[in-house]
Amino acid sequence: MKKKFSAANLIIFIVLAVISFVFIVPFLWTLLTSVKTDAEIYTSSIVIIPSQVTFEHYIKVITKMGEFLKFFRNSVVTSFFSVLFVVIFSATMGYAFAKLRFKFKNIYLGFILMILTLPYVIYLIPIYLMESKLNLINTNTGLILPYIATNLPMAVFIMRGQFNGVPDSLSEAAIIDGCNMWQVFRRVVLPVVKPGIATVIIFTFINVWGEFTYARTLTSTSAAQTLPVGITFLRDEAASWQYGTLTATITMSLIPLLAIFLSMQKYFIKGILEGALKG
Repeated sequence: MKKKFSAANLIIFIVLAVISFVFIVPFLWTLLTSVKTDAEIYTSSIVIIPSQVTFEHYIKVITKMGEFLKFFRNSVVTSFFSVLFVVIFSATMGYAFAKLRFKFKNIYLGFILMILTLPYVIYLIPIYLMESKLNLINTNTGLILPYIATNLPMAVFIMRGQFNGVPDSLSEAAIIDGCNMWQVFRRVVLPVVKPGIATVIIFTFINVWGEFTYARTLTSTSAAQTLPVGITFLRDEAASWQYGTLTATITMSLIPLLAIFLSMQKYFIKGILEGALKG
């Protein structure tokens, strides 16, 4: 039994290592290419590790491509407010669906579940028409509102599952001590569901930061365009496929994603594990 168990672990380790390698290689290749000289990038032989590390491509992006900073700022603003409001709305709605009793609760939940089954792209034309009437095209608000709407249903279900795992005895004890409903939610229950909040933040940030379809359709000027759209234009401005500049741009655009995940990975993993056990 011990040998079989060890062999099974070895097979699982090998499979996971191969999968991890497949996902990590493109990122490592992009990172290494961004610090190579042009001579090593365009050489006929394959150069994996650069013989001389250079940051000229990063300097070029920051100093000579002013639009990049504008695209980066738009992505930060759009992602920050989208995540902020998704967390606020999903936390309050998740708590209501998990702990409160009100009419038609199951109908509302079914409606949210139905929204989750539909591709978010089908809302694009109605949203575009509405934003045209409201003069929200080419604005950060015009991107933030759809991002909140499309990410909120999944976030509500995540937070509802987290609140369902909180014992009612905590809320009852707080009420006995004199807390009202808002104080129970903010001071007692909300700190317990930090893993769920971290999960919502990470998922929403990833979805918003890398979203292209809405950003491309609802913006046509650099005043509101985000990085996924802006990178396609920066490539052309870099005199057609300058791989050093392009990979430097992509690498810098990945830094916020890595920072968010690494800073919340403890809560994120805990939330995933708790969700799996409860599921």
